[in-house]
Formats: sequence, structure tokens, C-alpha cells
Amino acid sequence: MPDTQTIELVKSMKMSLAAKCGSFKSKNALAHFTIFEFFEKDEIEHIFCKQFERIASEIHPFKMICDAFNSYDNGAFFIKPNMESELIMKTEMKNILKQITSVKKEHQSTEPHLTIGRQLNLKQLKIAKEMFQEIDISFPVTHLILRKFNPLISQYEIYKKFPLLGKPKETQGILF
Repeated sequence: MPDTQTIELVKSMKMSLAAKCGSFKSKNALAHFTIFEFFEKDEIEHIFCKQFERIASEIHPFKMICDAFNSYDNGAFFIKPNMESELIMKTEMKNILKQITSVKKEHQSTEPHLTIGRQLNLKQLKIAKEMFQEIDISFPVTHLILRKFNPLISQYEIYKKFPLLGKPKETQGILF
């Protein structure tokens, strides 16, 4: 997830878009980069949290720079990282997906983006493209965040944070 200032900026953009074109998917979701979703029983939480903690500890914190808007054919309108940040984030996303073995991954992504709106119709997408044309933001990426779905508010909430520590990768060896 980005820093608080960026989260608030994205939230205000979502509210401005909703005021102009009505409600849409992800209007109330906090800004984040999705790597994957998973569904597991609470009883095995300690197993996957241990794995997330180890993986995060081996990632170096980095600076994310976003300098453009873009959209997907499915109606998603989003903030896009610059080429250098995108390369760093894609590499880390692929690495995380490869290393996570304790859960069944759903809806995987290696395309970093901060969604403004999902499943926008053509009219809404046109309005979004007219409203938002230039952006230049940067923020540090310092944690791997586990979000958990809260059915009472129908949104994902921050559940646990795993700091990026840049430690050397653990190696497993055998003698003989």
C-alpha cells in the first residue's frame, strides 16, 4: 500500500469521480497494489503469516513513482507506475507469487497499478479520462500488507503488516 498521503489522494479522486458519474466498483477501497487473493481457514493463519514475514524480510524497501493514468479493456481506470518503478514492482510481485506456497492463490496479478475505478462503463471511463490527465506522485514501499475482508462493511481492511527489511535470502543447504 502507498503512504497515507497517497491513499488520501486516491480516495479523493474516487469521490470526485463518483460525484461526477455515479457509483462504481472499488469506490470505497483504499489504494493498494494487488498481488493475489486467497481464501484460507483462520486455523492455518500462523503458517502463511510466517511465510509472508520471511518473504517481506528479504525485500528491500523501494521508492514507487507513478506518473500516468491508464485503463484496461474491462473498464478499470488506474494510476500507473513509471517504467523503472513498474519493473521493480513486477519483479517483486513475481517473486512473491513464486515463493508463496502455503495458500492457494486466486486472482493473481503482476501488473502494478492503483485502481481509481473498476468495471466503469464507457461513459464513466470517458469522464475519468477527462477528469484525470496528469499525475506525478512518489512514495516509499516499506511493507507487504495482508488485508482481510470485513463483511460488515463489504471492504478489505489492513489486517497485518510485514516490514520490508532487505535481509539476505535464507539458503538451505546440505553437507556431504
